Amino acid sequence: MEKKLTWEEIKKHYNQEWVELVDYDWPDTEPYPRDGVVRVHAKNRREFDVLILEDPPTDSALVFVGERQAPPGVVLNANLHQWR
Repeated sequence: MEKKLTWEEIKKHYNQEWVELVDYDWPDTEPYPRDGVVRVHAKNRREFDVLILEDPPTDSALVFVGERQAPPGVVLNANLHQWR
């Protein structure tokens, strides 16, 4: 098994990638894990899903590392409405 990395190390090594963490510490009050062992990683979600399904673990966390970016030509709008 690989060595346990801090969240800062994970961000540095796997920026803009999907990662699966095993043997991780993720407090309920925190938005990101403190540390973990990266078992699988991939640049895109489709490849990532194939890799994790080949040998699924019993307990893991799936995380995208970095800023999510919209594809070119996609406009994101935070103007939300609720109609009743």
